[in-house]
Amino acid sequence: MLHRLPLAEAFYTVWGYLASDAVLADLFDRYRGRCYEDQLTFAELVRVLADALTRYRGHGRGAILDAVQRNQISCQVRAVYGKLARLPLPLAEALLTTLTPRLRPLLPADARPAAVPASLSGLSVVVVDGKKIKRVAKRLLPTRNQPGKLYGGKLLVAYLPAEGVAVGLAADVDGEANDIRSIPALLPTVREVVTGPRRWVADRQFCDLIQPRRFAADGDHFAVRYGHNTGFHPDPTRAPVTGTDDDGRAVRQEWGWLGAEGQGERRLYVRRVTLIRPGDEDVGVITDRLDDRRHPGADLLAVYLTRWQIENVFQQITEVLHLQRLIGCRPPATVFQGALCLVLFNVLQLVRAYITAGRPEPTPVEDVSAEQALADMTRELIGLHEVLTLDEVTAALPVPGGDERVRGRVRELLSTQWSPKWAKVPNQKPRPEKPPPRKSGGHTSIHKLLQPKPPNGRT
Repeated sequence: MLHRLPLAEAFYTVWGYLASDAVLADLFDRYRGRCYEDQLTFAELVRVLADALTRYRGHGRGAILDAVQRNQISCQVRAVYGKLARLPLPLAEALLTTLTPRLRPLLPADARPAAVPASLSGLSVVVVDGKKIKRVAKRLLPTRNQPGKLYGGKLLVAYLPAEGVAVGLAADVDGEANDIRSIPALLPTVREVVTGPRRWVADRQFCDLIQPRRFAADGDHFAVRYGHNTGFHPDPTRAPVTGTDDDGRAVRQEWGWLGAEGQGERRLYVRRVTLIRPGDEDVGVITDRLDDRRHPGADLLAVYLTRWQIENVFQQITEVLHLQRLIGCRPPATVFQGALCLVLFNVLQLVRAYITAGRPEPTPVEDVSAEQALADMTRELIGLHEVLTLDEVTAALPVPGGDERVRGRVRELLSTQWSPKWAKVPNQKPRPEKPPPRKSGGHTSIHKLLQPKPPNGRT
């Protein structure tokens, strides 16, 4: 059966190496806080949730009931939901930051999703952005009559465009929290797993007098989109430079300070590179790399434009890995499901990378549809478990070895696999970009609704 189900065997080979019971038990011991294991272990919980996302299209109840019926877990259904709701945020963050370093050595070197300009070689480009977890069901008593939309937790994610994987996570229980609040927690964890120097790429909300200094610590550099909430004051001793990028668009470079003179040492001397777009909003990027000869402005803009890839990550974990169908209603449950979706996204990226690496013609990883590849993998996983029990599947799989053994087995399984439906259809008639329509209606976060109200009823 495994011979006829290569996607299923490849997934379980990688997953068994990344998230073995020993790895998850050690992870739980280090970050469990006040949680404990009784009848339901942390490894069993992760296995059930991973089954829900890969085999049950995000339906947690179906996966839990099936696991109880097959004696894979020895507890009641409610216990799974209760355990998920009590998991601490550091455990969810560590799930990604612990399993991803084990996955990165498995990536094939001949199938990298993106490359940086030659002038920026030697730097690890890290993209940072936040993700609200939306569409929380109004099952909890304080939320049942609440109008508008409900947010779960908030994720601040670090992404490596050169490898196509998410490497860092900082979470907040309040879905309406500003991303800046999680920056001090995110940067140290990423610096532990990504070798420096690094170039941090972020959107305009991180353009202030504090975040660029945090990005530039430890010998790192930054490329942050300029936001008009922070004033830019040109250097009168250095004239602006105008040129063009590879597409012939005008590029203006200026040198100056972020912040007014009265802000003293908080001011930051930067270079601002602006892409002029007639009829559309200009794109300005600030950086601490001041030499425009060693680091051309067009290269800086090219690196910043890789930021859109993290939006694709959020779209895929939401629609492909079913984060829009939340298993738990409390903020910690939504955060943990988001972290698990990011880990599964990395596994899916690895599968796509090996599929493209085996193609006779050069095929970018992004040309393989993640949705179609996961659909075929789901079909194989369902077929495998319809015939074999979990113990039989585990016994049939090879014992995980080191990186080389796992990498060799996955390449052997996937190098000859290809289906025409995995290829993305190019857009022959691209539509002009339009701003999304403004939607009416309020929203709040579950965390705020669950906070105790003062005696006078005021907040």
